[in-house]
Amino acid sequence: MSSRIPAAACCVFACLLCACVSPRPLRETSPVRIGFYADLSSTAARQGTDALRGAELRVVQTNAAGGLGGRQVELVSADMKQSASEAVKAYTRLAQDEGVCAVIGAGVTGSGLAVSPVADLSRVPLVSIEIDDRVTTPDLMPDKLDRVGAVRKYSFLVQASAVQAAASLAGFVAARLPAFRYATLYDAVNPLSVLQARAFEAVIRSSRREAAASIAMAEGDQEPAVQALRRSGAEAVYICAAVEKDAEAAKAIRAALPAVVLLGNQAWGESLPSLAGDAASGAWFAASCSVDDPALAEIAPAFAERYGDALRPAAAAGWDAVGLILGAVRKAGTSNPARVRDALEQTGGFKILLGTLDMDRKTHRPAFPPVAIMRIVGKEYRTEDPRYVYRPSPAS
Repeated sequence: MSSRIPAAACCVFACLLCACVSPRPLRETSPVRIGFYADLSSTAARQGTDALRGAELRVVQTNAAGGLGGRQVELVSADMKQSASEAVKAYTRLAQDEGVCAVIGAGVTGSGLAVSPVADLSRVPLVSIEIDDRVTTPDLMPDKLDRVGAVRKYSFLVQASAVQAAASLAGFVAARLPAFRYATLYDAVNPLSVLQARAFEAVIRSSRREAAASIAMAEGDQEPAVQALRRSGAEAVYICAAVEKDAEAAKAIRAALPAVVLLGNQAWGESLPSLAGDAASGAWFAASCSVDDPALAEIAPAFAERYGDALRPAAAAGWDAVGLILGAVRKAGTSNPARVRDALEQTGGFKILLGTLDMDRKTHRPAFPPVAIMRIVGKEYRTEDPRYVYRPSPAS
């Protein structure tokens, strides 16, 4: 496996690293150490490995360009498999024993919720690639989306959250599609699914579109949900559960109500076409990044040379997470975790692959992040808008 980085890629990287920060002189000389945990060996290993490779690539590019203020950068990784408890163990070891300035968490659903309170105690920032809003704002409630509650002081998200993605999709379809009557179909036992349903409904209403029904999924048989959808007269339905339930619902709705337009959450970007077959065709959904986003071409050649594989969106998230941390170290002038935390919170106009990142201090999530609006055509994904940004009107 080659570790050579093309000169052009180093130049691109150097520009991104130096952009939009107000650096202080780095007087420390020891390596800047960054922790990383993910599922590297279980069912989500591909995404975890992609994110790790993206993070590794940015570290290699940093060091090839002379390091950070002359300091080399080191990435220390740990495998959490599919376990939230293992994620806590991995974070704790990295934070307490490895001398890292921050830890990137690329874990499965639920792991960030377990790690974020530990990060507050350890006082080493968690920079999470998860999308669960509750990683940074654990008190967020479906009926009070405008009141996020207390923020986890040491936890941050890198990309659009689940609520932000749902709101963005609603904003897109309300503005670009016909004036449909919308319904939501959610999993009542999945808090993140409920949050997404309520966020979608709120934007639909604020956009002067009709929210015709809010329907909780049944376990197993989806016929009750289909009948409720039929009674509502909805012309489009947002389905926002886990991928297996989304596929079941899509097949049931398409069989009974073929004219209803299907909309999905981020899970539709995983394996909906293979699970739902023809029922998924024509559906719209929002994703953090599309695989054909032009910005990915900036690092794709170096990624392919190093790993002999195509770049996927999870790798871009890992690359950006390392960049965000390095930008904070440069801004703080130190790799002291508490100072890095402060700099992360103050991040504004920082150049990432998909544009710029402004950290919302009230939520520790990106403010107005872009999302990719995708459509399933047959069994293929098509990008309709690679970087749609939803900005609610003042009246919303």
